[in-house]
Amino acid sequence: MSKKYFYLAAVTVAVFLVSVGVIFANGSAETTPGAGSAGEASPGADGRADARTAAEPAGRPPIPGAGTLEEAIAAATAVPASWDYDPRARLIFQEGAGIDYPLQVDESVWASRLDPFEYYVLREKGTERAFASEMNSYKDRGIYYSRATGQPLFSSADKYDSGSGWPSFTRPINPDAIVYVDDSSLFMRRIEVVDSLSGSHLGHVFPDGPAPTGQRYCINGASPIFVPEGQEPPPFLAELRALAQSTGQ
Repeated sequence: MSKKYFYLAAVTVAVFLVSVGVIFANGSAETTPGAGSAGEASPGADGRADARTAAEPAGRPPIPGAGTLEEAIAAATAVPASWDYDPRARLIFQEGAGIDYPLQVDESVWASRLDPFEYYVLREKGTERAFASEMNSYKDRGIYYSRATGQPLFSSADKYDSGSGWPSFTRPINPDAIVYVDDSSLFMRRIEVVDSLSGSHLGHVFPDGPAPTGQRYCINGASPIFVPEGQEPPPFLAELRALAQSTGQ
């Protein structure tokens, strides 16, 4: 092989390897820093077991015991004074399962209610760049609500600085606020977290958080809305409930 073709082949291989490296870097960004390896569902360095359970069948409702929309809303919006969070009790749905989320509206409704980037993150499972959201540095007391449904998701009491560049929490505000779904995208195994009423994408959860839960809910800043303590929550849920009921849900 001539030197000309040798160097051309070497450059081609180098470009390919750099491209693969960029893909992996983008895919694992939400997994750093931490003890877990690239988002794998495995025990942390201190032996904490990840809360992975047997994948649930597609037909199971995302909110246990909720047979109607009203029951699902009541369960998803309850804010208990205290509750025992046990990540081992989480139920994780199979990737691609046809989950029957309680709040069903036409996709055009989401497109009209969200701006293009919010739609990309919440409805198309997009990821914002690290440190791109001002919410990452929020320290005020209050509640983080789903930008899609208006349901409460996280409390500022459970927010911490993970150094990852995304807003991070140690647990959701109540056990029925979040649904967990296996995610094997970007050559990794992760646990996706979505809001329990509409299935809108929030981020991922990893077993490398601080005490007392050992969990890191790594959330896109475009997914929640922060409401300071003492202020009214967004009216989204009432609006969507009325819309769903008007269409016969």
